[in-house]
Amino acid sequence: MKKQTLGHQPNHVTKEERVESLWKKLIRQETDLSDETIAWMTRRILQLTDYMAYGCALIAYRKQNGEFYMARGTLVYYEAHFHRKYDIEHIRNHVVYWDIEQQGWRTFQIENFLEWKPVVN
Repeated sequence: MKKQTLGHQPNHVTKEERVESLWKKLIRQETDLSDETIAWMTRRILQLTDYMAYGCALIAYRKQNGEFYMARGTLVYYEAHFHRKYDIEHIRNHVVYWDIEQQGWRTFQIENFLEWKPVVN
C-alpha cells in the first residue's frame, strides 16, 4: 500500500489511516463506546466499503430513529451514477450505498453501524 504524506508532517500516513482517525473521533463524539469497539467499527466499515466496490453486502445498522435495519448494499454502480470514483475520504458521518431491495441510494451514520457480511449469490 502506497503511503501518502500529510503536507509538512514528516510521518507517512495512508488514506485509510487518516480516515480511520477521523471516524474514531466522530464516533467518540457521538457515542460512549469503548476505544476498542470504536477501532473495530472503523476497521469493519473500511472493509465494508472496500468489499461493496465489487460485491454485495448484508449491512446491519440502526436508523436515526433507533430502529434496527438490514440492507443488501453495493457500490458497484457508484462511479456510473455519480461520475466519479468512490473515495472514502469523502465519508464524514454517513456511508452511502445502493440499497438493492429499495432500488435507491441510501446512507447510514457511521456511529450506528453494527456489522456486515458478504452476500454470495
